[in-house]
Amino acid sequence: MRRLRSVLTAVTALAAFAGVGVAAAPAQAATYCTNKGATYFCEYGVSSIKFANGTKEEFVVGTDHAVWTNWTYPDGSWNGWISMGGWVQSHIETDPEQQNSSASVSIWAVGSDGNIWFRIRYADGSWSKWTVSCFVDPNGHMCP
Repeated sequence: MRRLRSVLTAVTALAAFAGVGVAAAPAQAATYCTNKGATYFCEYGVSSIKFANGTKEEFVVGTDHAVWTNWTYPDGSWNGWISMGGWVQSHIETDPEQQNSSASVSIWAVGSDGNIWFRIRYADGSWSKWTVSCFVDPNGHMCP
């Protein structure tokens, strides 16, 4: 629960920062890149997390504005890109304090409504649903 609170605090801080002027570039000005077969918005880049067991997971914002993820297997091969849904208009952020951990990790980004949305990856590999920042909805799902 303490880790979830630290994630929510980080998301809240990012939400406050985002309100100060984070803006996405217009879609018509978008440039696309490719990475291991995925086409994504270059301006949002590739975010990654490395777990204690050596697994690496990457995230991109696809041309459909959904978050896409790909991860390695123990032999170093990649799974293949899978959509995590959502509609985002920013770089996907990860919590650096959670890197190299086997515990839960989180990602967050600015959604189509301009609010911060996040998902949590649990230790068993499953993901929560997209949830709006507790800064926006303090009574929302997973808010303390």
